[in-house]
Amino acid sequence: MGTDKFKAYTLVSIQVISIVLILVTGWPLADDIPLLIIQIAGVMLGIWAIVVMGRKNTNITPMVKQDSHLVTNGPYVFIRHPMYSAVLLTIWPLIMDQYSLLRLTAGLILTIDLIIKMLYEESLLRKHFAGYEIYMRETKMLIPFVI
Repeated sequence: MGTDKFKAYTLVSIQVISIVLILVTGWPLADDIPLLIIQIAGVMLGIWAIVVMGRKNTNITPMVKQDSHLVTNGPYVFIRHPMYSAVLLTIWPLIMDQYSLLRLTAGLILTIDLIIKMLYEESLLRKHFAGYEIYMRETKMLIPFVI
């Protein structure tokens, strides 16, 4: 396995382990209504992003598929990584609603992992798509109009 694949699968493994830890240490839905609404919005954003991305482009690893195309419509008009945003919007309400040190630690590890994964993915996307630099200047990474 090459260095790129090892890095990609390591990042995905950390992501999956962190999410599983959060999900198995409490109820998977927030009890607090505002937090539940945020969580539902996260799930909806994730579904929207996957539908727009399409089956051929969707990939859990940060590796860019050779036959992929750059998607800039749907939620990708506003943010470059709506699937990562969706994960964070779904997981952090759980941590806030049913706080424990274990959940907080897993959430922080997940967040750091996703940031590293996004930055790595963007380095690969810049190499693969000629117009990605322009797209980066026109959109935010995670939160529309903010970051």
